[in-house]
Amino acid sequence: MGNFYNGYSWTERYNKYRELERKIASREQRPPQGPCALCGDPEGDFEYHDEDYSLPYLWTEPALYVLCRHCHRHKLHQRFSRPVLWQAFLAHVRRGGYASDLKDPTVKKEIAACCKAIKEGRKPNLPMRRPYTRMIGEEWFARLHLDRGSLTDPGARPRP
Repeated sequence: MGNFYNGYSWTERYNKYRELERKIASREQRPPQGPCALCGDPEGDFEYHDEDYSLPYLWTEPALYVLCRHCHRHKLHQRFSRPVLWQAFLAHVRRGGYASDLKDPTVKKEIAACCKAIKEGRKPNLPMRRPYTRMIGEEWFARLHLDRGSLTDPGARPRP
C-alpha cells in the first residue's frame, strides 16, 4: 500500500497512475522523455511525477512533470525525511548541477560540505557547473511543501 501525497490518498494516486499507464500503452500519451524538469539533465531514465491527482486528470505541467529517476525517487520524494539534503540538492541544481553529477566523488564532497553549511546556518557556496537560466525561487519545485502534514492535508491539493 502506498502513501498519501499532497492530500491525495494512495487510491486516488494509483487510479491516476493506472490511467497514465493506459494512455501510454494506447499512445495517447508519450512515454516520459527528458530533460528532467528538476535538474535539467537531458539524459537518463525518466519517469512521470504527479503533483495533482484531481479529476478531471491533467496530463501536462503543472500537474505532471518529467523527472529523471534519481530526482524523482531519491530527492523529491525524500525531501520530507531529508530536508537538509533537499536544500543542498537545490543549491546543486541552481549551480547547473545534474543529479547524475552526484556519482562524482568531488561533487559528493561538495554536497556534504553544503549540507554542513546549511545545518550551521551558513549560506552554501558551490562552484558553478553549467549555466542556470531559471529564476531562482520561482521554479515549480521551489514551491513544494516540506511540511509532513501536507502529505495528508486536503488543503495541500493544487485544485480543491
